[in-house]
Amino acid sequence: MSRKSPARRPVLLPGLQLAATTALAATMLWVVFSETACWQQLWPTDIHSQILNWTGGSLRTDAAGRQHGQPAFVGLWLLLALPLLTTALLHRFRLTSSSLADLAHRCRSCLVFATVWLLLWLLAPLEPSGSLTSFLTASISLTTALLLALLLNAIPAPAAIPDSAVSDPESQQTSRGMLLVLLAACCWQTVSFQLNDRLYDNLLVPHGDSAMYEEHLWNTWHGKGFRSYLDQGLFLGEHIQVVHLLLLPLHMLWPNYLLLEWIASACLASCAVPIFLLARRWSGSTTAAVWLAFAWLLYFPMHYLDIAIDLKTLRPSCYGLPALFWGIETAERRRLKTAGLCFFIALLTQEDFALITGGIGVALWCLHFRSTDQRQHRQLARWGAGLAVASVAWVLLAVLVVIPAFRDGAVVHYSRYFGDLGNSPGDLVKTALTQPTKVAAILCSQRTLLYVLVLTLPVGLLPLRKPLLLGAGLATFAMLSLIQLGNDPAGSQQTVELPPIPYHHFHAPLLPVIFWAAAAGLQSRSRHTLTGRLQRISQILALPQQPVERARLACLCAALTAVSGSLLPCGAAFWSEHGAWGWSQLYQPNTRAELLQQVLAKIPATARVASTDYVHTRLTHYDRSYDYSDYVRAVNNYRPGVPADTDYIIIDTGHRYSTIRRPQEIRELQTEPELWELLPDETNGLFLVLKRRSSGSHPAE
Repeated sequence: MSRKSPARRPVLLPGLQLAATTALAATMLWVVFSETACWQQLWPTDIHSQILNWTGGSLRTDAAGRQHGQPAFVGLWLLLALPLLTTALLHRFRLTSSSLADLAHRCRSCLVFATVWLLLWLLAPLEPSGSLTSFLTASISLTTALLLALLLNAIPAPAAIPDSAVSDPESQQTSRGMLLVLLAACCWQTVSFQLNDRLYDNLLVPHGDSAMYEEHLWNTWHGKGFRSYLDQGLFLGEHIQVVHLLLLPLHMLWPNYLLLEWIASACLASCAVPIFLLARRWSGSTTAAVWLAFAWLLYFPMHYLDIAIDLKTLRPSCYGLPALFWGIETAERRRLKTAGLCFFIALLTQEDFALITGGIGVALWCLHFRSTDQRQHRQLARWGAGLAVASVAWVLLAVLVVIPAFRDGAVVHYSRYFGDLGNSPGDLVKTALTQPTKVAAILCSQRTLLYVLVLTLPVGLLPLRKPLLLGAGLATFAMLSLIQLGNDPAGSQQTVELPPIPYHHFHAPLLPVIFWAAAAGLQSRSRHTLTGRLQRISQILALPQQPVERARLACLCAALTAVSGSLLPCGAAFWSEHGAWGWSQLYQPNTRAELLQQVLAKIPATARVASTDYVHTRLTHYDRSYDYSDYVRAVNNYRPGVPADTDYIIIDTGHRYSTIRRPQEIRELQTEPELWELLPDETNGLFLVLKRRSSGSHPAE
């Protein structure tokens, strides 16, 4: 009796599923590109116009001057469908009936996601408060990136050489992976430093948020104390942030702000190395480790530690991140003395880093305290508990004792960041105990959910697979969620909410925990990951199951979210010719910076100079460099104006926050014309320079 040949799987059903997937994904893109409130979350207008033109659409301006996107559905569908099939063929993916069915299965998660999003978008107008519509709009850059990442990740990768055993650290595969990571990190650091160099040369770096750290170093080794003249005294009254003092020997060799920028970029880039080692250990795959290291370099919340909103380009938190990463990596390898040193350096970065080191200690204790079979596990559990206790003691000592001691007993300045929750640590604790529902309402708000997505979706939501490790950042994340930053424009009584916290620098200590959890999330099988029905649902939805697929999805999410989220060249805003953050606006040479050099050439280095921001960055090596603004400072006894020993005042009328455009608007010429002389203007009004008419010797220090 002859054996029957196996039944051939039909081609029609998987073909229809692929067509439905690309059609629904194209429909979602069509909605996003049509709605002005949506596409403005992605990129500037000129970039959107170009993308519409490439896909057969156009950008129309109505009679009222409003711009409306008119995308072409066929062009968007081709944009998604053709690369899917073409790339599959290039990777030797033979489109037989079985392979087509496999490709359709791999696209299932994209199909489900596009369907759910479109249903929510259609039902959102029925929700009375409009919060669902606002949330879908606010998160559109993230959800669009996830849609495209799921689609691209469905394309099967070419057959790879099997990874070597994890137990062989000298394997050729690992060496190749490390070399790739180092090359990518060097490229990122080079690009980052060049951009920061151009921003500094173009007079676009603020002093109080960046260059004052270089002034700290200059003043320290010139005997003026660990301070800038923005501070009310020594900088320890602001933060327990002394990590940049480690750069003093280098600063003595090259006393320049750009030294701090170069090292900051190098520190951020170097974090890719411990990420590679962590991912390699957890996944057992060099390829997966390389993908996750690349994801770090493309992770746009990290980019905002380098070039952030308002172009704040330097924060000492950059110097502490490698210490946190290496602390986690060496602790996992039971090199506890080295890990302790790393965490100590992290604590020198800023007092709030103690919240993270304490959380890491608790996570290590939870991971290992139940292990009774190995002495090393119990030792690591005890060490983690000690780290947690020491971290709590450190932050309490800093916030309640040390910083107030340098502020004449005043509470830490960032207590006011929490709005109506309180203006001191005691007020915050009292509010949490007496009005827990008020605190819970903020923690459970739509904004908090957006923070979760901003931090985890750019790594493919991998950290959510390891909630225990991710919980190490719970205290810091709760603090971020409770912060209520806002400004009061033009003296109005209306508070304007600033962008989400990840666009500032406050989220910096969270990033090592997020990538630690992401590295652990690459693990194929673990009792801590999805089990039972959830695991079966994951398989039905065709979510990535293998470490390499998960890591590749994380890298794709990082790259695609960076398109809309980053100010670096991987972001669309960088290439805009008309946007405020484009290369033509920020990185091309400008006459304003050149003219300032002519002004500074006429002012002796022994002078004491008050200046507006941006100019301030060029005066850190003068005898004293005061702030000229409406912000009252302790150096002038909290009175408006400049200190009595000021020799010169330099006012930059060209920066975007300047409130002075003409000499008649200068406060000193209005109230004390007998004391100040307006020097001849040789800069076409860009810089106004005042000199004190009779300047005697400076008062005693």
